[in-house]
Amino acid sequence: MMRLKSLMLVLLGLVFLSQFSLGADPILIAHRGMLRHAPENTLPAFSVCLDLGIGFELDIRTTKDGELVVIHDDGLQRTTNGLEKSIRDITWAEAQRLDAGGWFDPAFAGTRIPSLEQTLQLIKDRKKGESIIALNVKQLNPAGEKQLVDLVKKYDLFEDCFAFDQNAEMSKRLKQLNPRFRIGQNVNRKSIDKRLKENVLDVFLLTFPPEKKEVDRLKQAGKQVLFNYAGPGAARRNPAVWNQIRAAGVEGMLTDYSLECRQVWRRADHASKK
Repeated sequence: MMRLKSLMLVLLGLVFLSQFSLGADPILIAHRGMLRHAPENTLPAFSVCLDLGIGFELDIRTTKDGELVVIHDDGLQRTTNGLEKSIRDITWAEAQRLDAGGWFDPAFAGTRIPSLEQTLQLIKDRKKGESIIALNVKQLNPAGEKQLVDLVKKYDLFEDCFAFDQNAEMSKRLKQLNPRFRIGQNVNRKSIDKRLKENVLDVFLLTFPPEKKEVDRLKQAGKQVLFNYAGPGAARRNPAVWNQIRAAGVEGMLTDYSLECRQVWRRADHASKK
């Protein structure tokens, strides 16, 4: 309960600070939602992001009976009270009986694994302005591919969402299902020219801190430019890098530390006005 109260105090402060956000700031994309403050890949973790105007990344898998669900691992034991089973081996009804929050904190006991549709409905209902939702495709069958595209269309989220981590063949099928469905991919510096020549990607999820000229080049080619800085630890919690990619003009950054990063940017703004 104390953790939940502390989170609420942080959020109230960030809501206030967000009123002074510069329009040129990259959109922060919280890795698996606000995973350091709520159970990862759950509606509470996503709701916090939406209330603060922060995007988020989520992971998509499929149940035994074909429901698209949001969970990172194939196995259930790390983030639910389920047995050592695969999400692929249980039905949606069985998944809904699992507790996906109590492992994180008793305040979240009873939180459920969300379906992708529940998540997209939440986004449609609560997002504030422009956002970026990164759909990490972990496991889909052909029927699930169509369902994914249909759901993004149903909630009119083509401009906000993109899919990544799927193989090239699936990317092609998703695009054929609807040309408006956006395809992303992690891209290193050495492969930029190749990816541009292929002209398959709508979203370049850069795995290195880019220079402004690199970002400008990709934008001129009509690509959305993001920086993938997800993961825990000091190597991914570097204010110097946060400020560097902000200056480079990327449109979004995937991170585990979205609240801390926003505070660093606000302090930099305040210092520049003195």
